[in-house]
Amino acid sequence: MPEPTAGTPKADRARRRRREKVQRAAAEALLKLRRRDPPSPYRRPGEESSPVGPGEPLLRPLPTPGGLGLVKGREQHTPPRHHEEVFHASFLRSFARLGLWLWGALRFIGGLLWDRLRRRDSDERRAVRLREICETMGTTFIKFGQQLSMRLDLLPYVYTRELEKMLDRVPPFPAAEAVATIERTTGRPLDETFSAFDPNPIGSASIACVFQAVLVSGERVAVKVRRPGIGDLLAADMRALSWMLTLGEFFLLPPGFTSNFLFELRSMLLEELNFVREARFTELFRRALKKARQLRYASAPKVYSEPSGNAVLVTEFVTGVWLNEVLTAIETHDEPALARLEGMGIDPLILSRRLLLISRFGNFEHIFFHADLHPANILIQPGNRIVLIDFGSCGSFTKKELIVWRRLFDAQSLDDIGAMVQAALAVLEPIPPIDRDEFAQRLEAVFWNDFYAIKSKKSEWWERISARIWISFLKLAREFQIPMRLNTLRMIRAIMLADTIAARLDHDIDPYREYRFYEKGAGKRARKRLHKRLRRLSGRGKFVRLEQGVESALNLVYQVQRGLSSLASIRVLPLIGKAAYAVYYVAKWLFMVGGVASVAALLIQFRFFGLEPESPDMRFFEILGRQVLASGWFHLFALVMSISSARRIAYRVRDRDL
Repeated sequence: MPEPTAGTPKADRARRRRREKVQRAAAEALLKLRRRDPPSPYRRPGEESSPVGPGEPLLRPLPTPGGLGLVKGREQHTPPRHHEEVFHASFLRSFARLGLWLWGALRFIGGLLWDRLRRRDSDERRAVRLREICETMGTTFIKFGQQLSMRLDLLPYVYTRELEKMLDRVPPFPAAEAVATIERTTGRPLDETFSAFDPNPIGSASIACVFQAVLVSGERVAVKVRRPGIGDLLAADMRALSWMLTLGEFFLLPPGFTSNFLFELRSMLLEELNFVREARFTELFRRALKKARQLRYASAPKVYSEPSGNAVLVTEFVTGVWLNEVLTAIETHDEPALARLEGMGIDPLILSRRLLLISRFGNFEHIFFHADLHPANILIQPGNRIVLIDFGSCGSFTKKELIVWRRLFDAQSLDDIGAMVQAALAVLEPIPPIDRDEFAQRLEAVFWNDFYAIKSKKSEWWERISARIWISFLKLAREFQIPMRLNTLRMIRAIMLADTIAARLDHDIDPYREYRFYEKGAGKRARKRLHKRLRRLSGRGKFVRLEQGVESALNLVYQVQRGLSSLASIRVLPLIGKAAYAVYYVAKWLFMVGGVASVAALLIQFRFFGLEPESPDMRFFEILGRQVLASGWFHLFALVMSISSARRIAYRVRDRDL
């Protein structure tokens, strides 16, 4: 293993660890010397040994151990407590936003009715109208439409495709407000953080504006500043939307839809407002790509944590060509642009494979995955290097869930449709009460239909991407009203985006073959992780793990023994006696209460006396029976008998002496 470079933090930690070993060895040697010459309790550590002088009084002051000589009462600098950012929405502001929501709904419904009158109604026109309304109604509606584009389980695919086109170029807010936010975050004037700051933003989105600047240390950086008041505005919109959806549950929406939908939507929106979370994701993904030797052609911007905070994110300023520009040059056959790409060493076929490998790495190996891999978040540098930005939307799975997803892709790469169906059902767990056999049969038919198109060499490139399978899968889940978890939707969207971009770069790419190619590199990385884990197991800590294993085994034996003892302590005959006692008193209650009710019912229809139906005697018995059933005394009798029987049965069941 190579030695760390001198002067680096890693080298400094190694030096301190070596110093700690020397100190430990010196302490052990000193302990051996003290065992030969035990220290006197009447002297300080380090003082020369001297016996207590003769004739000294018993009650006298003794020396106390010295400290560092710190001044008492001086303020200590403890780490600050973590305060979660909370956004507030007043009732009046929420009510005003409700009016805006209702106005948008009326515009959409009015346009729908107008199209029907002209017989021009279609899903495509509805989707375009929804996008245009969101774009004209302001910042939060743009972000709402963008997040709604991920809900393929709720909206038809044509809607989500249209909402993905949502314009995110919002007029910027004043630079003075950005400066105030930066100074509030850093706690110092702007000139102490930056030597240059461009007041004209290079990007203006619905959540934040991005400025370019130069740090005092000389690095050129991108400064992402959150829009002032956007959190409170989103909170007001969410409150207004909750009122609308609660009202909608009474007429159109299924019960329980409101709470789940609002929770997931609020989670997605608030995650993008938390720049501390985005900074951590960016840093972790950058480190993970550095460690993966086969993926060092990809990276993420370096994060400067000191000037960053909840509302400010400072990263290195990366340059290159945006992927959407590359796609435009390819699809429009722009010869000058293609020549410039070739001069930069950018090959669409190589980019296609690399993007798929990065996507699969995040999906199946890393602790989280980038859920928003659209072309505007991917920067291409010379030599086919890839930089991912904007980690505001990420998802993660447990080990158990990742095993299911790997099983699904393994089955897909092996053309095993039956295994794909079983893995897809496991992805949807927990599944509500539906006809699972019918759903599995329908899903298998969908998979086969799309599978034929993918395997055919005569199909168009857009028919051979896996997005067709996922769209059909989500459509069927929506038909059976199977709810989707947020991270499952993020995973499906990330897969669809990566596969579609790869196919746009290379029309002949086979996602199944590329997954098998990814498995080769993943196997090498897994072997490295396994060797590292085995070395840890065989290291000095193996005895600690061995001790833990022995304790676990002993605990398992104890639990088994305790379970067997509990089974042995169960006495069958007393249980049978208690059950018989309960059955007896239930039968007794039925006999007494039910008997009285039966007699009263017979009195109403007493015909076996041989009396005429309309005779006075028959009328007497009928009236008597009705009065008995309607009498409060009969109801009181039934209640008393019920309480008495239940009390006796309860005491008998709890009796431990039987």
